[in-house]
Amino acid sequence: MSMSDSINYKLKIDFLISNNNTPSITLKPKLKKCIECNLRRKHFDGNNQICEICYRAKTIIQSGNKVIDDFIRYTLTNSSNIPIKMEFVSYDKFSDITFIAEGGFSKIYKATWLDGPISRWNNEKQKYCRSGKMTVALKELNNSKNIVSKELHELKLFYNFALNQKSHNNGDVGLGYINKYFGITQNPVTSNFMIITRYYESGDITNYITKDFTKVSWHDKLGKLYYIITGLKNIHEANIIHKDFHSGNIFIYYHEAITGDLGINKSAIETLNGDNDNEIYGIIPYVAPEILQGQKYTKASDIYSFGMVMWELMTGRKPFWDKCHDSDLIIEICDGLRPPIVTNAPEGYIELMQKCWHPDPNKRPKANDILNIFWIFGKMRQNEYKNPTEIVNSSHVGPIITNNPGTIYKSRSLSMMIKSAESTRTLRGQNIISKFSK
Repeated sequence: MSMSDSINYKLKIDFLISNNNTPSITLKPKLKKCIECNLRRKHFDGNNQICEICYRAKTIIQSGNKVIDDFIRYTLTNSSNIPIKMEFVSYDKFSDITFIAEGGFSKIYKATWLDGPISRWNNEKQKYCRSGKMTVALKELNNSKNIVSKELHELKLFYNFALNQKSHNNGDVGLGYINKYFGITQNPVTSNFMIITRYYESGDITNYITKDFTKVSWHDKLGKLYYIITGLKNIHEANIIHKDFHSGNIFIYYHEAITGDLGINKSAIETLNGDNDNEIYGIIPYVAPEILQGQKYTKASDIYSFGMVMWELMTGRKPFWDKCHDSDLIIEICDGLRPPIVTNAPEGYIELMQKCWHPDPNKRPKANDILNIFWIFGKMRQNEYKNPTEIVNSSHVGPIITNNPGTIYKSRSLSMMIKSAESTRTLRGQNIISKFSK
């Protein structure tokens, strides 16, 4: 009988040559099709009709909402090797829940997750192990009691982003310098769903730069910007446009900066192919002029926003802090208004910043190009930029508190103001033409 005739097709046999030249045989049982995921995988046991992966997923509690449970199950049973496992977490697993702030579309709470997120599967105990107590942020989505698939966009986008990452060594802190999402819970009082993310005790980049502005060195500022643009580059390489990029969405973790809030982001492909949702959201000073004129979001519009973050780190102030954020400011930005330039910046910094907020989006640098420049800043000029920022004699430098209710630094719908600004600009243009035609 030939060798081929003796092959048992129910077993895959690997011949491994040992040191004594005696072949050892490893037997791998034939993979059976799982009745849950319909994939051929190793089964939980010989008598079970579901695979190990689907069995593990069944140990996670469900929300009772089909949209959520289907998504959670997908992340738990996906064949990818990435350690990103979303889950629904019972509200009683959180303690010390404290209100922090309210955004345009949600309320933010700080909480202690008593047993923490999934860390690994324990074969002996046949259950998931957890990383332990952790401080998290809970983002309660307004009017989300009857949540639909579209409202899970933020979680789905992060999961798709994670699939594109080559490395997953950031643990529970972040992924590619993007804030990590753990799953979802539900507020039993309001019935609204709440997204679970990492919480950063040091706060956002605004808190970092204004807390002790005169003691923050340019070396530290450039380092933070390096991490910020790295996160943005990673988002763009995953074909995602942030769409709401501003300092309030950038968090400090020791010497690193982590970009968060993927709430209103879109796939770059989805955006370019046309999006049925024409609503524009954001914070006016960070929104690119082409967006304020009704054009589609692109990666270049994120770069414009990054330029505003550069200005904020340079001056210690938010852009256009001294103006009302209304249709008049929209008109001025579309007509070329930018924050004032100050001189206390490293060589090349201001030029790069101005390129980022160029009125023509096609002339703005790509995220990867900016990253290379900041890498050069960090490596070539480290000693030069260790000294704290020298405050120049300028009214445009240094933290300032404004009580103007017209300066609104939280994301909101801008569509009505944009339409009003467009009508005003059109009317002004017609008046100019009429004046010169007389």
